[in-house]
Amino acid sequence: MDLKKEDLKVGIWGLGNEGFALYSYLSSKILLNNITPFTSNEQTLRIKTIHSTGKIEGTYQFIPTNEIRKILECDLIFITTLTTAYEEVASKIASFSIQNNIDLKQKIFVLFSGKLGGVLVFDKVFKSFGIETNVIETDALFACRKIDVDTVWIRGIKKWNLLISNKDAFKSASDLHLYKVIKMIFDDIQLDVADNFIQRGLTDFGAMAHATICLINLANIDSKRDLLFYIDGITENAVRLIEKVYLEFEEVANRFNTHIVDPIILLDRYYGTSKDNLLVAIKNVPNYKHTKMPNSVNNRMLYEDVLNTLYPLTLISKKIGIDLKVIPSIVNIMSEILLLDLEKEGRTLEKMGINNFFHRR
Repeated sequence: MDLKKEDLKVGIWGLGNEGFALYSYLSSKILLNNITPFTSNEQTLRIKTIHSTGKIEGTYQFIPTNEIRKILECDLIFITTLTTAYEEVASKIASFSIQNNIDLKQKIFVLFSGKLGGVLVFDKVFKSFGIETNVIETDALFACRKIDVDTVWIRGIKKWNLLISNKDAFKSASDLHLYKVIKMIFDDIQLDVADNFIQRGLTDFGAMAHATICLINLANIDSKRDLLFYIDGITENAVRLIEKVYLEFEEVANRFNTHIVDPIILLDRYYGTSKDNLLVAIKNVPNYKHTKMPNSVNNRMLYEDVLNTLYPLTLISKKIGIDLKVIPSIVNIMSEILLLDLEKEGRTLEKMGINNFFHRR
């Protein structure tokens, strides 16, 4: 694929908060008629324009579709669904492409918040159908929230993030053409190629902080107190726990010949903030000053981070002989509170297709 930005046909599968923010961002960058938003939500299918406010101000023509064929006509397809839906989405795409004789070999699928090993999950599903294609993952780049059915408030845009693909998930090849295409789209964001899927998946402040802060604030969440998550909900004790989680991330990463950026540096790379200490840094991230405490433990922050980052990390750590202390405790407590069947619902080594990898090691 050797296309200019304005020639790319771009699809977005999933039109929640992040999907709306991505649509607004892309609409401000490239030709509107080159973006195909896909959803099965009847209310969203009736929307004719999208409004964005905050970091991106604009009103954009919106022509959504519920036809899989149309989004598979795109060159670049962003997946902005919940990460817990990856297997289902990949199976739908693979099955439809085979039934309708659609060649996916030159397509690029971009997972917008892959968590740990998301690119491996997608790749395994595609290969189970005999499909070879291109999958890249990065983290969600927008701090955003829908404030109406057709309006998204974009509170923040990350200035830096990492990429990894299914072609080089275990040892990166930074000169892959896939990366050049993504960097061309996000030309105002620094996107570096990760060393491997471990570094990409664990370079995620949310995965360090979300479950930790929720655990400390269970009473506040259950009481539905009107608090700010990163302002009222965080204390020195919460910060110490986040730092312990980070150190365990780093311990595992070191075994894979990589490292994870210190959370203070990570927040500064994301948004720009104080580097005095982690508590001050968190409280000074501009868009964090608007994040509300969830009013239920059944929220996306907990489900995705526990099931798709912290849990698979505990499985990987056992395979390589590292005895983690803090992360398995968080996983066990939260899985009991959320009534999760980790083996069934969580991201296992089998779902990522890496059981044999550890046997080889």
